[in-house]
Amino acid sequence: MTKFYVVVCLLGVMSLTQTFKVTPQPPTWPSAFSVDFHEVYRFINISAIPSNDGAWYYDYNIRRARFDHLQGQSNYFCQGRGLTLKDNHSDCHLIFATEMYVHYPREKQCCRCSMRFGPGVRIGPDTILEHRACGPAEGCTVLKPAWLTGAKYIGKQTISGMVCHGWEKQGAVAADRWYQREDGTPCQYWEMLSIPAHLLHTMTFNVSTYKVGPVQRSVFDVPHYCNITCPNPYP
Repeated sequence: MTKFYVVVCLLGVMSLTQTFKVTPQPPTWPSAFSVDFHEVYRFINISAIPSNDGAWYYDYNIRRARFDHLQGQSNYFCQGRGLTLKDNHSDCHLIFATEMYVHYPREKQCCRCSMRFGPGVRIGPDTILEHRACGPAEGCTVLKPAWLTGAKYIGKQTISGMVCHGWEKQGAVAADRWYQREDGTPCQYWEMLSIPAHLLHTMTFNVSTYKVGPVQRSVFDVPHYCNITCPNPYP
């Protein structure tokens, strides 16, 4: 009877374990990493899909990040900033340092980002501005490693032949998703933007290029000629 009782208890525990599965908690990024990606933009109901390769550099220890959107890019932060360019789809680096910068290295064109506020927006107690630099206070800063805290687990998805876990969190203008493998290797960043309407943006990572650890600081250097404010601010 004792052995029978033990077997019954074990079966009961196994049944409870299967019934009450633990939901994976939102991950925390390593404090520093780099990885290459393939980027796709798609407007819903439009067949044309511009795509390009790129690279992601992140080092929260020094509060720096850089996103390289390479030839063919249609990145909405790179485009339309008012720089004098021969090809606005050429390589564009978005550098997050003390402020955010848009840099076209092939053309040696660069500017400091700014944001546009409606007339009469009061920024301080005695100051009314229409434009101001895009820095940490405006959200132009490096994501915290724990930015996914509170994100909703959305289950598993196969990406590039890999089984990846996903989490979703609503941002200021987009629904953000992050997918990664069981071992923490990133699979994909996904966002659906409401402005412009129904724009799906994905960055699918090349896992063979994923490296955890400090990034060479010179990667985040702002070019000496990046000394003007972008003529066209972000709305």
